[in-house]
Amino acid sequence: MTCEFQRQSNKLNQRTVSHWELGQGSPALDKAAELARLYGVTLDDLVSDEVDVVSTGAHDAPRDLHVLRGLMGRAATLELVDGVQQDVELLDVSSAWLRVSCTVKRARFGSPRVESERVIRLIDLNDVCSIAIEERLAGGSRAPHGPAREA
Repeated sequence: MTCEFQRQSNKLNQRTVSHWELGQGSPALDKAAELARLYGVTLDDLVSDEVDVVSTGAHDAPRDLHVLRGLMGRAATLELVDGVQQDVELLDVSSAWLRVSCTVKRARFGSPRVESERVIRLIDLNDVCSIAIEERLAGGSRAPHGPAREA
């Protein structure tokens, strides 16, 4: 991601960008703000260790996002180019990213147990193949509503 920033801005040397990628430093606030603008995310999402970024790097034409904006706050299943993400809550959409809350299973260091936790993910819109909205049934269970594809 930061190599693309370097190509876009031509203001940084490759060594600086490499240090960021290796976790050996962080960009100054003005550079971080420029990165956030370049990638269409908030500074909070850019610097948070609690936000997962999901992107294959594929690029596509701009999309009309009014349908997706109408789905915010809904539960869904996402079909992505590299798999399916179930039980997500659609939080926000920008011109490049879909921000969701989802449950992931993670092993804890030193423990044989795998625990589920709720995380925030930024998913590249180019990686989203379809969205199936889930409707709540009596008792809190969910039923699929059907796929919605943003053209």
